[in-house]
Amino acid sequence: MHTVLKRISGVLIMVFAALILLSSVGGVYGLWVLKDRAHRLTTAVFAPVESGLDRADEALGKVNTRISNARDRVSNAQALVGQLDQEPLANGAVLSAISDSVSMRLEPAIDEVQASISDALGLVNGVNNSIAAINDLFGVNLPTLTDELQTLDARITTLRERIQEVRTDLAAMIQGKLQMPAARVNSRLANLASGLQDIQPVVSKYVGKVQQIQARLTKLKSNISNAITIGFVVGTVFLVWIAISQVAMLAYGGSLLKRETELIR
Repeated sequence: MHTVLKRISGVLIMVFAALILLSSVGGVYGLWVLKDRAHRLTTAVFAPVESGLDRADEALGKVNTRISNARDRVSNAQALVGQLDQEPLANGAVLSAISDSVSMRLEPAIDEVQASISDALGLVNGVNNSIAAINDLFGVNLPTLTDELQTLDARITTLRERIQEVRTDLAAMIQGKLQMPAARVNSRLANLASGLQDIQPVVSKYVGKVQQIQARLTKLKSNISNAITIGFVVGTVFLVWIAISQVAMLAYGGSLLKRETELIR
């Protein structure tokens, strides 16, 4: 009876060891499948922020380019003003050229600046929402972008109003309804150039903030990816250790069964 119980114990040990061994091997496979899914999930979570930051960076670069174009248009208009004599009313052709330059080249350039700032502002708002979601999800503190672009939009609106004033004055001068020295016309244009010049450093600074967030986001993704990999490596090592121990249990159960079988014979 004692021998039979030992044989049964040996069989049970081998069965349970085999089950645990198979479970451990399956667990290792499952862990690495989950690891790949965890990495894909992390990528999917960060994708909207990364895409938004890339698009915001591109949009801000377009703002800078269009501001430079607008400044060039102001310079072109100022060059035409330099052709005026002391009596601008006697230079109808030059006044018309200045008016055309302002209305057909400078004003559309300012409109493009404002449109690109509005586009960038919309992208920034979307990025801020995505960053807030990531901060809540991972318990981190990625900085959101400030509202400086809204102030730039207001300043561009002011510049557009000044352009309208210049256009109105030039039209009145062409019609002989207004007398204005060339120096005053040039001063109006210089004021526009100064306003554009003041905006550009703000945009460049904002681009720097976007790039800083991009760098922090890349580091955060890397840390999360490393943590996932380390966690799954530790889990794999643990399961492999269990599997090895079950191989030893299989050997023990087999030896117990063999020994008791030989005793019966």
